[in-house]
Amino acid sequence: MRILYVAELVGKAGIHALKKALPGLKKERTIHFTLVCADGATGGNGLGRHHAGYIRKLGADVITTGDCCFYKKDLVETWAPYVLRPANLGGMDTNTNERVPGFGWRVFKTAVEGAEIKVAAAVLLGANFIRLKADNPFTRITSLLEKLRSQTPFVVLDFHAWATGEKRTLFTAAAGSCTAIIGSHGRVQTADEEILDGTAVICDAGRTGSTESVGGNDIASRIREYRSGIPDWTKDAWDKCELQGVIIETDDQGRALSIERIRIPVEQT
Repeated sequence: MRILYVAELVGKAGIHALKKALPGLKKERTIHFTLVCADGATGGNGLGRHHAGYIRKLGADVITTGDCCFYKKDLVETWAPYVLRPANLGGMDTNTNERVPGFGWRVFKTAVEGAEIKVAAAVLLGANFIRLKADNPFTRITSLLEKLRSQTPFVVLDFHAWATGEKRTLFTAAAGSCTAIIGSHGRVQTADEEILDGTAVICDAGRTGSTESVGGNDIASRIREYRSGIPDWTKDAWDKCELQGVIIETDDQGRALSIERIRIPVEQT
């Protein structure tokens, strides 16, 4: 199986890059399952329901979010079943509960050479420097992976966290227990991809959108925010758009054989 993880979409440029690059990439590389991180797809922070539906139409099998998962009210009120928020929210082991809307994990189906295969996907939120408070990911990951592996050996985890030290520690703690753990939230692609005991890992898959920017956002607005302390997410950056992410190839037992970083330039129209 070939699994594609598209790094975090940022603003309209991220949606544009996904639209232009994803169909050809999936066909060229024979992708069987596609995850798209969209925590910054709507206005640079959060995901609206309209954008979620559009990303799904463009070819995402599952959409992951992170600390911005509840920023857009329309998604919170009517949560789409293919969108995942962090599973370690709310202090509950169940997938859904009254206090926390949405799904922290789900099992999806795809086809590989005519055979139906189940793929489990989940999101965990880191603890360091994250405003949205969640349960300790290190105490939740064992039971979460055991639950998912009881249903399928193909398990992909999006670890949405700031600190690389926290990410690397979680990678080693969970090595051999899932197919892949993909780091997100930093919006800068790292060069530390590797296979740890059959688990593909990378600290950050990058971002999809403008690369001549600050985390996908307009450079001048970011400078003003740091100088004034007043948040400004109103201006999108468009220069040098790319689709970034990773492609993971697995064996038939759900163990990762390879992980490849990708950067696909997209023309601005």
